Amino acid sequence: MSFVRIAGIALAALGVVAAIFPHWFPPLTGASAPAPDAFEAVERRVRAGMVLGVGLALVAVPTLRPWSTSIPTAIVYFVTGALVARLFGLVIDGAVPKQWFLVAVEAVVMVVAAGWLWQRTPVSPAHASPPQPTATDAGPGDSDAPPEGGGRAG
Repeated sequence: MSFVRIAGIALAALGVVAAIFPHWFPPLTGASAPAPDAFEAVERRVRAGMVLGVGLALVAVPTLRPWSTSIPTAIVYFVTGALVARLFGLVIDGAVPKQWFLVAVEAVVMVVAAGWLWQRTPVSPAHASPPQPTATDAGPGDSDAPPEGGGRAG
């Protein structure tokens, strides 16, 4: 296992713990004092979720090339970390309408990145469907059966 993946696992674990307990990590989450409202409490968890997202991206993207797949993959994983922490915060700290708007924005960013990834990722030959015969491929008399007389000409 490479150093980048080990660092990614460590960052992801730190992000999960910081999203669950933001008051344990005040430099990371900004939780030095109690949150004045539910919006700020959720945002503190989102900051930790971004650390989770960076960790997930480091685990998922071992190399930067090709850029057409590494960039959208990193975006998807980064936003996934933030979105998971935001949804967790909405459940724990309470729902705020502006937070739901931000959930929708993050979901749109993920869909755009996933669409980009889907469009740019080539289909491997093992997963490609075999060509289907068309009406012009098989004419009258074209069959796999041997001709009359056992297949030998006279």
